[in-house]
Amino acid sequence: MENDGMITKRDTENKYIFWDIDGTLAAYRFNGHVLAKDGTNNGMSLEEIDNGLFLKRKPSSFMQNVVKTCGSKENIIMGHCMNQKEIKDKHVWLDKYYPMIKERIFAFEDKSKAECIIDYCNKRNINLKDVLYVDDVIKFIKEAERKGISSWHISSFLDWEYGKEIS
Repeated sequence: MENDGMITKRDTENKYIFWDIDGTLAAYRFNGHVLAKDGTNNGMSLEEIDNGLFLKRKPSSFMQNVVKTCGSKENIIMGHCMNQKEIKDKHVWLDKYYPMIKERIFAFEDKSKAECIIDYCNKRNINLKDVLYVDDVIKFIKEAERKGISSWHISSFLDWEYGKEIS
């Protein structure tokens, strides 16, 4: 997959793609902020999580199209969550906006996303060469790359649908 940093449909075909949610399938900003004052590592405060703020989010229609047209072998959610309420709400939200993604992995923030992906692949005999991981957090992307997972920042999808294929 040598290219100019932009991903194409050819890169995603027949791959197991692990998608982050916050900042990838949905915008990251919550209630006018990206930093939760109560010390959580995601954009929502614990009070906002308890009040079901995530359920009020709209999905990225652009990313809905990417997921529908990418030609993956399987789409899988790989998300970090703060508590069980956030996990429950994200399942409800995904059922509504991304029903085509049935497989979902949610981990608390003390668990490495890369390790979760590796564990999932080991249990299902999936070769890491057949895996793509998409996130908006560089720290997670770099860790996954160091562990042998081809990882993409969400910005690499900005030219999707422009017919730009690398020859």
